[in-house]
Amino acid sequence: MSTSNYPTDKKYKDWEELKEANPWKEIFDPKEEEKVLLQRVLNEEEFIYSKDVEIIDDFNKKVQPKGIDNVFVTSLLPKPYRGNLKDPKLVILSLNPSYKERVKKTMFKMLKPECQLRFIELAKKNALLEDDCCIISDDVDVVTDNGYWLDKLSGLISEQGVDASKIGLIQFIPYASEHFDSNSWPKNAELETPKFSVEIIRRLLYKDKSTLFLVMRAKKRWEELFRKHNIEIDKQRFLYNDNPICQKISPDNLKEQYKEIVKAFNK
Repeated sequence: MSTSNYPTDKKYKDWEELKEANPWKEIFDPKEEEKVLLQRVLNEEEFIYSKDVEIIDDFNKKVQPKGIDNVFVTSLLPKPYRGNLKDPKLVILSLNPSYKERVKKTMFKMLKPECQLRFIELAKKNALLEDDCCIISDDVDVVTDNGYWLDKLSGLISEQGVDASKIGLIQFIPYASEHFDSNSWPKNAELETPKFSVEIIRRLLYKDKSTLFLVMRAKKRWEELFRKHNIEIDKQRFLYNDNPICQKISPDNLKEQYKEIVKAFNK
């Protein structure tokens, strides 16, 4: 979608207007029953937003000779968003979803049909920015994601008593891979879908001055995206992880930044 779809007479879209403009409705059709989408997943169809196809396909062809670990797995549902992005206290900005075939495909196919369907429902709700999404949801989500964010947020939630329903996640690239070969990413290439993520961030920046943004991975890519789309980086609100290999939200990993996060939740 083009940013020209956004009104020029105000700084951001309201929530319902933003949801209406969500490009992920192309893949997560609100009118399509979850069981139909589940069958498409089991058939390993391709799930790429139409305006992202050219860049993703070109990248995959380029990295394929280096090993399958570098390729975006487009037979998985994209995961652009997770949790609360309507009125969060903290928004995590990361690079892209991880991929382990044993967890994402083999284990998923071993689940009971009702559990598979629950996974599809959660993926669809998160992608469509439904109001009741939580970054830590239920057992099915934990199993199919190998408990990734439950582990990364465990200290913040269990030790500090932080409300998990007030945390959101945005992936710079919504397609999963085991590794990301940054050197092979086409120069100046810009996926279409992150432009919509920018508008989610823009709304939060103007709507609620207390929301913090924690850049866990892809700092340079996020900052470049912000510059292109006129997002001013407020140093008081944008925090950075200096150790992008580790996404653990803990005092050991984030140092003073961790204190700022805890403080934001205690206000």
